[in-house]
Amino acid sequence: MRLEGHFFDGHSSRSHPASVAVANGLLRVEGAAGETLHPACELDGVEFSSRVGNTPRFLRFPGGASFETADNDAVDRLLARRAPASGLAHRLESKLRYALVGLAFTVVFVWACMQWGVPALARVAAQALPVELNAHAENVVLELLDRQLLKPSRLPAQEQTRLLAAFAPLVGEGQPVRVAFRDAARTIGPNALALPAGTIIFTDQFIQRAQHDEELIGVLAHEIGHVAHRHAMRASLQASFLGLLSTLVVGDISSVSSVVTALPLMLTQMGYSRDFEREADRHAVDTLRRHGINPQRLVDILQRVDPDADEKRGYLSTHPPTPERVRLILSAAGE
Repeated sequence: MRLEGHFFDGHSSRSHPASVAVANGLLRVEGAAGETLHPACELDGVEFSSRVGNTPRFLRFPGGASFETADNDAVDRLLARRAPASGLAHRLESKLRYALVGLAFTVVFVWACMQWGVPALARVAAQALPVELNAHAENVVLELLDRQLLKPSRLPAQEQTRLLAAFAPLVGEGQPVRVAFRDAARTIGPNALALPAGTIIFTDQFIQRAQHDEELIGVLAHEIGHVAHRHAMRASLQASFLGLLSTLVVGDISSVSSVVTALPLMLTQMGYSRDFEREADRHAVDTLRRHGINPQRLVDILQRVDPDADEKRGYLSTHPPTPERVRLILSAAGE
Protein backbone atom coordinates (compact mmCIF):
# COMPACT_ATOMS: atom_id res chain seq x y z
CA MET A 1 0.00 0.00 0.00
CA ARG A 2 1.20 3.51 -0.78
CA LEU A 3 -0.20 6.89 0.34
CA GLU A 4 0.61 10.14 -1.45
CA GLY A 5 0.97 13.44 0.39
CA HIS A 6 3.46 15.78 2.05
CA PHE A 7 6.10 15.15 4.71
CA PHE A 8 7.06 17.51 7.55
CA ASP A 9 10.36 16.72 9.26
CA GLY A 10 9.31 18.35 12.58
CA HIS A 11 12.15 20.87 12.50
CA SER A 12 10.67 23.42 10.08
CA SER A 13 7.29 24.29 8.57
CA ARG A 14 8.47 23.37 5.08
CA SER A 15 6.67 20.42 3.45
CA HIS A 16 8.14 17.90 1.02
CA PRO A 17 6.14 15.98 -1.62
CA ALA A 18 6.35 12.40 -0.44
CA SER A 19 4.67 9.04 -0.17
CA VAL A 20 4.35 6.44 2.56
CA ALA A 21 5.11 2.87 1.60
CA VAL A 22 3.55 0.18 3.81
CA ALA A 23 4.92 -3.37 3.89
CA ASN A 24 5.10 -6.08 6.55
CA GLY A 25 3.73 -3.82 9.28
CA LEU A 26 6.33 -1.10 8.61
CA LEU A 27 5.86 2.44 7.25
CA ARG A 28 8.61 4.19 5.34
CA VAL A 29 8.45 7.77 4.03
CA GLU A 30 10.01 8.28 0.58
CA GLY A 31 10.65 11.50 -1.31
CA ALA A 32 9.71 12.26 -4.92
CA ALA A 33 12.99 10.74 -6.15
CA GLY A 34 12.63 7.64 -4.01
CA GLU A 35 15.01 8.77 -1.27
CA THR A 36 14.19 7.90 2.34
CA LEU A 37 12.83 10.89 4.26
CA HIS A 38 12.01 8.95 7.43
CA PRO A 39 13.29 5.54 8.44
CA ALA A 40 10.94 2.58 8.62
CA CYS A 41 8.59 2.70 11.61
CA GLU A 42 6.24 0.08 13.01
CA LEU A 43 2.57 0.69 12.28
CA ASP A 44 1.65 0.49 15.96
CA GLY A 45 4.06 3.32 16.74
CA VAL A 46 2.34 5.83 14.43
CA GLU A 47 -0.44 8.16 15.64
CA PHE A 48 -3.32 8.75 13.22
CA SER A 49 -5.53 11.87 13.34
CA SER A 50 -9.30 11.34 13.42
CA ARG A 51 -11.31 11.52 10.23
CA VAL A 52 -13.41 14.67 9.96
CA GLY A 53 -15.31 14.69 6.68
CA ASN A 54 -12.82 14.88 3.82
CA THR A 55 -10.23 17.04 5.53
CA PRO A 56 -6.61 15.84 5.24
CA ARG A 57 -5.33 13.34 7.80
CA PHE A 58 -2.01 13.30 9.61
CA LEU A 59 0.25 10.40 10.44
CA ARG A 60 2.52 11.45 13.29
CA PHE A 61 5.80 9.62 13.83
CA PRO A 62 7.87 9.37 17.01
CA GLY A 63 10.25 12.31 17.19
CA GLY A 64 7.84 14.95 15.84
CA ALA A 65 7.81 14.25 12.09
CA SER A 66 4.43 13.94 10.35
CA PHE A 67 2.88 13.01 7.03
CA GLU A 68 -0.24 14.68 5.59
CA THR A 69 -2.51 12.97 3.07
CA ALA A 70 -5.94 13.57 1.59
CA ASP A 71 -6.44 9.85 0.91
CA ASN A 72 -8.79 9.23 3.84
CA ASP A 73 -9.99 5.87 2.54
CA ALA A 74 -6.43 4.56 2.36
CA VAL A 75 -5.77 5.75 5.90
CA ASP A 76 -8.93 3.98 7.10
CA ARG A 77 -7.78 0.75 5.42
CA LEU A 78 -4.41 1.14 7.05
CA LEU A 79 -6.01 1.66 10.44
CA ALA A 80 -8.15 -1.40 9.92
CA ARG A 81 -4.98 -3.49 9.57
CA ARG A 82 -3.69 -2.29 12.92
CA ALA A 83 -6.97 -2.43 14.91
CA PRO A 84 -10.21 -3.27 13.08
CA ALA A 85 -12.31 -1.72 15.89
CA SER A 86 -10.58 1.65 15.47
CA GLY A 87 -13.05 2.65 12.76
CA LEU A 88 -15.96 2.74 15.23
CA ALA A 89 -15.60 6.46 15.95
CA HIS A 90 -15.65 7.28 12.26
CA ARG A 91 -18.69 5.06 11.66
CA LEU A 92 -20.54 6.81 14.47
CA GLU A 93 -19.55 10.24 13.15
CA SER A 94 -20.67 9.28 9.67
CA LYS A 95 -24.25 8.50 10.76
CA LEU A 96 -26.45 11.58 11.08
CA ARG A 97 -28.70 10.04 13.71
CA TYR A 98 -25.73 9.19 15.92
CA ALA A 99 -24.33 12.68 15.48
CA LEU A 100 -27.68 14.21 16.43
CA VAL A 101 -27.96 11.98 19.50
CA GLY A 102 -24.45 12.98 20.53
CA LEU A 103 -25.25 16.66 20.02
CA ALA A 104 -28.46 16.36 22.05
CA PHE A 105 -26.63 14.59 24.86
CA THR A 106 -23.94 17.30 24.90
CA VAL A 107 -26.54 20.09 25.02
CA VAL A 108 -28.45 18.39 27.87
CA PHE A 109 -25.24 17.70 29.79
CA VAL A 110 -23.97 21.28 29.46
CA TRP A 111 -27.39 22.71 30.36
CA ALA A 112 -27.62 20.48 33.43
CA CYS A 113 -24.16 21.59 34.52
CA MET A 114 -25.10 25.25 34.08
CA GLN A 115 -28.50 24.90 35.72
CA TRP A 116 -27.64 22.74 38.72
CA GLY A 117 -24.00 21.71 38.80
CA VAL A 118 -22.38 25.14 38.66
CA PRO A 119 -24.70 26.75 41.26
CA ALA A 120 -24.21 23.81 43.65
CA LEU A 121 -20.44 23.90 43.23
CA ALA A 122 -20.36 27.68 43.72
CA ARG A 123 -22.52 27.40 46.86
CA VAL A 124 -20.16 24.89 48.46
CA ALA A 125 -17.04 26.79 47.38
CA ALA A 126 -18.37 30.15 48.64
CA GLN A 127 -19.12 28.72 52.08
CA ALA A 128 -15.66 27.17 52.25
CA LEU A 129 -13.74 30.34 51.38
CA PRO A 130 -11.91 31.98 54.30
CA VAL A 131 -13.21 35.22 55.78
CA GLU A 132 -10.01 36.99 54.75
CA LEU A 133 -10.72 36.36 51.07
CA ASN A 134 -14.21 37.85 51.35
CA ALA A 135 -12.75 40.88 53.12
CA HIS A 136 -10.14 41.36 50.41
CA ALA A 137 -12.77 41.06 47.66
CA GLU A 138 -14.97 43.58 49.46
CA ASN A 139 -12.14 46.10 49.78
CA VAL A 140 -11.44 45.86 46.06
CA VAL A 141 -15.12 46.24 45.14
CA LEU A 142 -15.72 49.13 47.53
CA GLU A 143 -12.65 50.97 46.28
CA LEU A 144 -13.87 50.56 42.71
CA LEU A 145 -17.39 51.73 43.58
CA ASP A 146 -16.11 54.78 45.45
CA ARG A 147 -13.87 55.69 42.56
CA GLN A 148 -16.40 55.25 39.75
CA LEU A 149 -19.99 55.32 41.01
CA LEU A 150 -20.29 56.60 44.58
CA LYS A 151 -19.53 59.81 46.43
CA PRO A 152 -19.44 60.56 50.18
CA SER A 153 -22.93 60.72 51.67
CA ARG A 154 -24.62 64.09 52.04
CA LEU A 155 -26.96 62.89 54.75
CA PRO A 156 -26.57 64.91 57.99
CA ALA A 157 -24.49 63.13 60.62
CA GLN A 158 -27.48 63.11 63.00
CA GLU A 159 -29.63 61.35 60.40
CA GLN A 160 -26.96 58.71 59.79
CA THR A 161 -26.64 58.12 63.53
CA ARG A 162 -30.41 57.80 63.91
CA LEU A 163 -30.66 55.30 61.06
CA LEU A 164 -27.78 53.21 62.40
CA ALA A 165 -29.59 53.04 65.74
CA ALA A 166 -32.76 51.87 63.98
CA PHE A 167 -30.75 49.24 62.11
CA ALA A 168 -28.90 48.02 65.23
CA PRO A 169 -31.22 45.08 66.10
CA LEU A 170 -30.60 43.50 62.68
CA VAL A 171 -26.93 44.47 62.42
CA GLY A 172 -26.12 42.69 65.66
CA GLU A 173 -28.08 39.55 64.78
CA GLY A 174 -25.58 36.86 63.79
CA GLN A 175 -24.20 38.12 60.47
CA PRO A 176 -21.16 40.46 60.57
CA VAL A 177 -22.84 43.48 58.98
CA ARG A 178 -21.78 47.10 58.65
CA VAL A 179 -24.02 49.79 57.13
CA ALA A 180 -22.55 52.65 55.08
CA PHE A 181 -24.13 55.57 53.26
CA ARG A 182 -23.10 57.01 49.89
CA ASP A 183 -24.37 59.59 47.42
CA ALA A 184 -25.18 58.24 43.93
CA ALA A 185 -27.26 61.04 42.44
CA ARG A 186 -25.35 61.02 39.14
CA THR A 187 -24.94 57.26 38.77
CA ILE A 188 -27.07 54.42 40.19
CA GLY A 189 -29.60 56.59 42.05
CA PRO A 190 -31.82 54.97 44.72
CA ASN A 191 -30.18 51.65 45.50
CA ALA A 192 -28.86 49.34 48.19
CA LEU A 193 -25.90 46.99 47.76
CA ALA A 194 -24.50 44.08 49.78
CA LEU A 195 -20.74 43.54 49.48
CA PRO A 196 -18.99 40.16 50.01
CA ALA A 197 -17.81 40.62 53.62
CA GLY A 198 -21.01 42.18 54.96
CA THR A 199 -20.84 45.90 54.21
CA ILE A 200 -24.27 47.12 53.09
CA ILE A 201 -24.46 50.41 51.24
CA PHE A 202 -27.57 52.60 51.15
CA THR A 203 -27.51 55.49 48.72
CA ASP A 204 -28.82 58.86 49.89
CA GLN A 205 -31.39 58.73 47.12
CA PHE A 206 -32.79 55.44 48.46
CA ILE A 207 -33.02 56.83 52.00
CA GLN A 208 -34.93 59.83 50.65
CA ARG A 209 -37.55 57.56 49.02
CA ALA A 210 -38.43 55.91 52.36
CA GLN A 211 -41.44 57.14 54.30
CA HIS A 212 -40.83 54.99 57.39
CA ASP A 213 -37.74 53.50 59.04
CA GLU A 214 -39.34 50.05 58.88
CA GLU A 215 -39.22 50.24 55.08
CA LEU A 216 -35.46 50.67 55.24
CA ILE A 217 -35.23 47.90 57.82
CA GLY A 218 -37.03 45.65 55.33
CA VAL A 219 -34.47 46.48 52.67
CA LEU A 220 -31.66 45.93 55.16
CA ALA A 221 -33.10 42.48 55.96
CA HIS A 222 -33.11 41.72 52.23
CA GLU A 223 -29.47 42.78 51.84
CA ILE A 224 -28.47 40.78 54.92
CA GLY A 225 -30.00 37.80 53.10
CA HIS A 226 -27.46 38.35 50.33
CA VAL A 227 -24.66 38.37 52.91
CA ALA A 228 -25.94 35.30 54.76
CA HIS A 229 -26.15 33.25 51.56
CA ARG A 230 -22.81 34.54 50.18
CA HIS A 231 -24.51 35.70 46.99
CA ALA A 232 -21.77 38.12 45.91
CA MET A 233 -19.04 35.49 46.08
CA ARG A 234 -21.29 32.81 44.62
CA ALA A 235 -22.07 35.05 41.65
CA SER A 236 -18.37 35.63 41.07
CA LEU A 237 -17.55 31.93 41.34
CA GLN A 238 -20.43 30.98 39.05
CA ALA A 239 -19.20 33.37 36.39
CA SER A 240 -15.72 31.84 36.63
CA PHE A 241 -17.03 28.26 36.51
CA LEU A 242 -19.28 29.05 33.56
CA GLY A 243 -16.38 30.62 31.70
CA LEU A 244 -14.28 27.51 32.32
CA LEU A 245 -17.14 25.22 31.23
CA SER A 246 -17.64 27.22 28.02
CA THR A 247 -13.93 27.07 27.27
CA LEU A 248 -13.95 23.28 27.68
CA VAL A 249 -17.01 22.89 25.41
CA VAL A 250 -16.38 25.58 22.78
CA GLY A 251 -12.61 25.73 22.87
CA ASP A 252 -10.74 29.02 22.64
CA ILE A 253 -13.26 31.80 23.33
CA SER A 254 -12.14 34.49 20.90
CA SER A 255 -13.39 36.59 18.01
CA VAL A 256 -16.77 35.35 16.75
CA SER A 257 -17.00 32.44 19.17
CA SER A 258 -16.73 34.82 22.12
CA VAL A 259 -19.88 36.63 20.98
CA VAL A 260 -21.80 33.38 20.61
CA THR A 261 -20.62 32.17 24.00
CA ALA A 262 -21.22 35.44 25.84
CA LEU A 263 -24.98 35.58 25.24
CA PRO A 264 -26.00 32.35 27.03
CA LEU A 265 -23.53 33.15 29.79
CA MET A 266 -25.10 36.55 30.35
CA LEU A 267 -28.63 35.16 30.28
CA THR A 268 -27.70 32.37 32.66
CA GLN A 269 -26.04 34.76 35.08
CA MET A 270 -29.16 36.92 35.01
CA GLY A 271 -31.19 33.86 35.96
CA TYR A 272 -28.87 33.13 38.84
CA SER A 273 -29.17 36.71 40.05
CA ARG A 274 -32.97 36.49 39.96
CA ASP A 275 -32.78 33.35 42.11
CA PHE A 276 -30.53 35.19 44.55
CA GLU A 277 -33.04 38.02 44.83
CA ARG A 278 -35.87 35.62 45.57
CA GLU A 279 -33.76 33.89 48.24
CA ALA A 280 -32.91 37.25 49.81
CA ASP A 281 -36.59 38.27 49.77
CA ARG A 282 -37.55 35.10 51.64
CA HIS A 283 -34.80 35.80 54.18
CA ALA A 284 -36.15 39.34 54.60
CA VAL A 285 -39.70 38.10 55.26
CA ASP A 286 -38.49 35.67 57.94
CA THR A 287 -36.37 38.39 59.59
CA LEU A 288 -39.14 40.99 59.58
CA ARG A 289 -41.69 38.61 61.06
CA ARG A 290 -39.21 37.65 63.79
CA HIS A 291 -38.85 41.33 64.68
CA GLY A 292 -42.58 42.02 64.57
CA ILE A 293 -42.47 44.13 61.39
CA ASN A 294 -45.07 43.70 58.67
CA PRO A 295 -43.39 42.57 55.38
CA GLN A 296 -45.76 45.00 53.66
CA ARG A 297 -43.18 47.66 54.59
CA LEU A 298 -40.71 46.07 52.18
CA VAL A 299 -43.39 45.86 49.50
CA ASP A 300 -44.22 49.55 49.94
CA ILE A 301 -40.70 50.80 49.30
CA LEU A 302 -40.12 48.41 46.41
CA GLN A 303 -43.20 49.75 44.67
CA ARG A 304 -42.23 53.32 45.45
CA VAL A 305 -38.69 52.97 44.10
CA ASP A 306 -39.97 51.20 40.97
CA PRO A 307 -43.41 52.72 40.37
CA ASP A 308 -43.49 51.86 36.65
CA ALA A 309 -42.60 48.19 37.11
CA ASP A 310 -43.88 46.04 34.27
CA GLU A 311 -43.93 42.24 34.07
CA LYS A 312 -42.64 42.44 30.51
CA ARG A 313 -39.40 44.04 31.64
CA GLY A 314 -38.56 41.21 34.02
CA TYR A 315 -37.22 38.58 31.66
CA LEU A 316 -33.87 40.22 30.98
CA SER A 317 -33.62 41.94 34.35
CA THR A 318 -31.14 40.76 36.96
CA HIS A 319 -33.89 41.33 39.55
CA PRO A 320 -37.26 39.65 39.19
CA PRO A 321 -39.91 42.20 38.15
CA THR A 322 -41.34 44.09 41.12
CA PRO A 323 -44.88 42.63 40.80
CA GLU A 324 -43.38 39.13 40.96
CA ARG A 325 -41.33 40.05 44.03
CA VAL A 326 -44.38 41.56 45.71
CA ARG A 327 -46.35 38.34 45.16
CA LEU A 328 -43.50 36.25 46.56
CA ILE A 329 -43.08 38.46 49.63
CA LEU A 330 -46.78 38.54 50.43
CA SER A 331 -47.08 34.81 49.83
CA ALA A 332 -44.15 34.08 52.15
CA ALA A 333 -45.72 36.37 54.73
CA GLY A 334 -49.00 34.46 54.48
CA GLU A 335 -50.98 37.41 53.18
